[in-house]
Order: sequence, then structure tokens, then C-alpha cells
Amino acid sequence: MTRRPAGEVTFGNEGAEICVVGRCDFATGIGAMTYAACEMLSRAYPTCILPTESHRRAEQAIYLPNGRRIPVCQDRSAIKLFLFCDVLWNGAHDTNFLLVPEGALRIAWIVFDSDELPAMWVQILNHRFDLVLTTSPHLMHIAASSGVTTPTACLPIALDLAAQMAAPLPRRTPGRVRFGSVAAFHPRKGVDTLTEGFLRAFAGRPDIDLVLHSNLAFGDTYDRVMALIREIGGTNVTVTHAQLSGPDKDLLIQSFDVMVNCSRGEAYSIGPREALASGCALVLSDVGGHRDLADLPGVFMVPTSIEVPARYPEIDGTVFGRQHAVSAVAVTQALHEAHEFVLSPAFAATLRARRAAAADWSFDGLATAFASLLDEALPEFRRPAQVPKAVVIPPAARAVIRNHLGDRAARLGHINRLVQLAHDGGFFSVFNAFISHVAWQQREPRCHAVLPDWDVGRMMAEYDTDTMTSFCYGQPEDGNLWCHLFQPPFGFTDAELNDPDTMYRRSTRSEHIHNERCEPQMTYVHAYTLYNSRAFASWRRQYHAVFARHIHLRPGLQAEIDAFSTQHFTGRFVIGAHVRHPSHTVEQPGAVIAHEDAYITRIRAELAKRDLGDTGWTVFLATDQDRVVDRFRAEFGDRVTYLTDVRRTRPAEDAAFDSLSAVEKNQDGHQLQHLVAADRSAWSIDMAKEVVRDAWLMSRCNMLLHVVSNVSTAVSYMNPDLEMVFCAANP
Repeated sequence: MTRRPAGEVTFGNEGAEICVVGRCDFATGIGAMTYAACEMLSRAYPTCILPTESHRRAEQAIYLPNGRRIPVCQDRSAIKLFLFCDVLWNGAHDTNFLLVPEGALRIAWIVFDSDELPAMWVQILNHRFDLVLTTSPHLMHIAASSGVTTPTACLPIALDLAAQMAAPLPRRTPGRVRFGSVAAFHPRKGVDTLTEGFLRAFAGRPDIDLVLHSNLAFGDTYDRVMALIREIGGTNVTVTHAQLSGPDKDLLIQSFDVMVNCSRGEAYSIGPREALASGCALVLSDVGGHRDLADLPGVFMVPTSIEVPARYPEIDGTVFGRQHAVSAVAVTQALHEAHEFVLSPAFAATLRARRAAAADWSFDGLATAFASLLDEALPEFRRPAQVPKAVVIPPAARAVIRNHLGDRAARLGHINRLVQLAHDGGFFSVFNAFISHVAWQQREPRCHAVLPDWDVGRMMAEYDTDTMTSFCYGQPEDGNLWCHLFQPPFGFTDAELNDPDTMYRRSTRSEHIHNERCEPQMTYVHAYTLYNSRAFASWRRQYHAVFARHIHLRPGLQAEIDAFSTQHFTGRFVIGAHVRHPSHTVEQPGAVIAHEDAYITRIRAELAKRDLGDTGWTVFLATDQDRVVDRFRAEFGDRVTYLTDVRRTRPAEDAAFDSLSAVEKNQDGHQLQHLVAADRSAWSIDMAKEVVRDAWLMSRCNMLLHVVSNVSTAVSYMNPDLEMVFCAANP
């Protein structure tokens, strides 16, 4: 086994094996695809860029609009995946697709706004690419009907909506409605039809206006728009065309109540999604990429009724298929409906819903979808998130990626997993360390899994000593102890967790046992501070989400716990009592610990507060001492329940402890785990199963009386609704 040195998964793009081939003019729609591809992929994998603008290939790096540095590809032979996201072919002199060499996995991410792809596109996709990504599901069908046989999937364009989503909701002027459009003055965009439809409905209205903006001004369309304004009297129409900065464009969109797009065809349509982030209502032609937005509140679809040939002046003036235009009459009707909606209470009531929907198209909303394109197991680790329905990755597409990159993209070389090695501690010290790493590493996009290496032999070799003081939960021949207790996490198998080469391939070992960097109060010596923190309740829920998602017991062990709970807890108020050995003082406040009498007094006080009757309650006792069991039985009789097949300190062992001096009593070595750890032949996975059953049953109680311990900490997040009551030594 090759063990990587301790460290952390890093965020650099050095040594990238993934290359985005695209246009670096990020203010354009096609440039937005390059921006999205670089940002999304580099969050999860080291990524470089190969600009399609030849003069930019001499640069060392390209900086994305958000400041992220993406190195320019210097050695195409080192790349294992190319993602091409410029225009695939734009006429006879366009050969940018040849920048993608053979030998690597070749993916083309395409947009097209007709119902038929150019024949040259089909030829290129079928013969020079291994996988086709579209930006909207309808393009998958268009690709197939056009003759594309290369496997196809769909990933929407992720948009940098952070600024819009974080901005305060715009203040609307009562009684006034502003319609707006941000679209090129291009025949396909239907700006002239929008203008005619608006003037038919609202010409000259001082309380309603229309703003038309474009960064491009094609002569014929612009001239038609201006002629309409003059002829009908569009004093309430403003027309501008200039290249706006990102913030200026955001401000313009925020001034709209309704964003309108009457395009004859859309592969995606960025503007309406940006408008949603500001809460705008939408009026959209019922075409292509607009249909992904049709079901949102405040979105009005304009039916198409005019079929036109899709002519592309920029592709040698050729016609490729058909597009579908809206009539001015239909636009007028939709604008009237949108106007009434904006003035109604429904506009404000659904504004936040539109903004929330925009999150589906944001960087954060689509990051997992992009990363999991290559590693389909990745969603098992990421925090639960709704994947937009427009993300479609069929099995055939998955197969292409696996064939080229292996399972979990294994043929990529960068480190993307963290391994947590067991350490010389009690079971829940080891368990909490693992959970803590999972809780925080799942927030790190470059980390795709945290794996538990609980192999006793490797743990002993790591410590380079035969002197173990606390660990006693298995033997070297047991393999990875995790597999005896829990189902494998993150889509791994038992065989993989028991194969060190698989475990440590593309992994780094955590340099922090307890993850003090993120959780300085989680370890047992600081846990009392955690319990008394004002953030303890929210901390419990944060960790419970991780625990519930990733930790699943083996069926046999789960069945034991379920059976005991059903028999003893059903229909009763259950007070849990976690009574620790009196030698556990080092972690307690004031170095003193509550004994059984303090627990019994508190239990009696809690029972006195409640009218539970003689049979409406029970005490679940979790303890490592036989004499505590005897004491509770004498006090509560058959109202106390506990696991019987458990190794506890025997009376003779406790008698020896009682004879020690006060100084000796406060030293490690007298707790049950220390007694067993001292005899290596007694190490057994059964000890782990015992503490696991106790902890899981404590988490099912209504109330838990406890002191400071790793077990109490774990139980607190296993059930964040459990009432945790600290049992002080001197109540």
C-alpha cells in the first residue's frame, strides 16, 4: 500500500487533467458557457482552459469574472477530458473544434436555436466527440432527430447569480409597471414583434413603459423597431444599445417588473433566468429553453403561430430547419395578463418563489450536477440539494464517462478524498472524529468522500507502538471495523473499504485526528463548553443532518436495537441515564463526576414533575459498572431496563479502584475501556457493538441524564430533539 502523507484536499488547478475549450469573452452568451464550465468543473476538479481566441493561448492564465484563476493549457497530451463549449462550427473557415485532439474523453456542450442541427454539426459530433451535452432537454431530442448518434445528456448553463440573489428585493413603484428586454436586435430575437405588441396594448401610457436594450444592433431590426415607435407614438419606449458591465446589467434588470423575450428559438435563454433572481415576472415565447420556466408563478408563455425558416447569416447565410415566431396579437394578450398580475397581490406573494427558482440555475445550484457528471457517486457525499429537472444524464452517457475515466473518475490523478484513520481512543472518540470530518468536508467541493480506515493493524503501525491505552474494539485480522458495524458510506463496498490500495488511491489522510480546526469544542476535554454553548441546539441539527444521511447500521445490529426499543420503550416516557465510571474525571468540570446517587435524585425529581403513573415511565441505564446496575435495580425495580449481554467492571475491579488514593483515582487506566485495552487478547468488535447499542438506545429516550463524554456528544446529534440534562456532581 502506498500511503499519502497527511494533508488536506487542495484547491489549486496545477496538474489539471480536465480542459475547457471555449471563448473568453465572458460577456457574451457563448462566453457564459466557458465561464460556467470553468467555474463548475474547477470547484470539484483541477481544471485548465484552452481559449478559442488564438491570441489568448500565449497567456499563463485566464481570470474568470469572479476572480478565479484558470491556467491556460500548455500540454494537451496530459489532458484526459476536453469539454468544448464554443460554437461547434460557424461556417467554412471555423475549425476551432480541431483544437480537441483524439485520445482523451471529448465532450461537446452545444447550444442551437432551430429545430434541426446543421449537417456539419452532426458530422462533427458523430465522428469527433464521445459525448454531447445540451443546455436544455429539448435539444437532446433535436440532436437525435437531426441524426446525432453520439450519446447525449443535458446540463444547463450555470449562471453567476450570487450578486442578484444577495441583493435586496427591488422596491416597486405602486401603480407603475415596467416591461423590459435585454436581447440582441437580431431578427431571431423578435424585438420588433415585442415592440409592436407593446404599442398595441400600452402606447403612450405614462404608467407603463418598455425598455429595450441590446449589446448588438443589427441594422434592419433596429430600423424596424424605431420606425414602429415613430409610427404608433411610442413615447413610453426607451431603446438603448451598448456593452454593459455586469453590475450595470443587473441594475437594469432589477428595474423591470416584467422581463419579456419573444425569440423565435432559444437553446437556453440567460436573460429570463437572471430576471428571476430579481423576482421579475416573465413573458416568454413558447419555444425551446423557455419551456423549462413555464410552470413558475408569474411566467406567461406566448403561443407560437408562425413557422419561419431558420436562416443564419453568420453561418454563410444558410437555412437550418425551422423556428417558430409569435404574433403581435398574442404578445399583446400576454402583456395584458402580465400587467394585471404585477398590479395584483399575487405578484408580491410569489416574488420570493421566483427568486428561489433562480437558484436552480445558479453556480451553487448546479455545482453538484456538474461534478457528478464525472463521479456519479458524488451526490452521496454532498449536502442534499434539489437537482433541477433540466439535468438529464442517461445511462448511455454515464457509460461513456466510466469507459474513459473509470468508476468515480478513477483515472484522474488528483486527490479528492480524505481518509480518517482510527486512533487510540474510546469508540465514540473515533466515531465523532469521523463525523466531524464528514460534516465539514462535505462543504468542500474538492473533497468527494471521507472514508473510515478503522483497520487495527494499520492503526497500530501508525502509532508505532504496542502500548495502546484506550482502544479495544477489534483485532488486526478483523479488517476494517467499520464494516462490522455500519453499511459502507458514499457508495463504496465492503471490499473497497478493506482494500488499502482502493482506500488510499486519490486520497490523503487527515492530519487532524479530532478536526480541532473546525470543531475545537467537540473533543471530550472541551465538550462541557459545547453543551453550554448558545449554538448547541443548531450544532446538534447540523450534525444530525450528516449523521442521518450517512450513518446506517448493519441490519442485524439495527434489528437488535429496534427489538429492545419496541419491547421496553413503547408507550412509556423514557429517562436515559448514562452513568460513567467514577475515574472519568479528567474531562469533567471541576474534575468531579456525578455518581449514581446524583442520577437517582435527579430521576426522582423529573418523575415528580410529571403525572406518569406507575407504569408510564421507564429508566434506560447505560453504564460500565455492575454495581451501578445493582443500585438502580434496588431503587427502581423492574422500571429500569438495560442491556444484559454487556461487559462491565466487576465488583472486584471496582473494589480495587476504591482502595486507591484520590490522586491515583483520577489517573487513566481504571475505566473499562482501559482495563480491556491493557489485555490485547481481549480486544473485540463485541465491545464496539455494546457501546453502539447503548448509544442508539439512549438517543431514543425522551430525556438523557449525562456527564461529559464522547458518547453524550454523539447521542446529542443522533437525536437533536432529545432533552439533554447535565447531571452535576453536586446538584
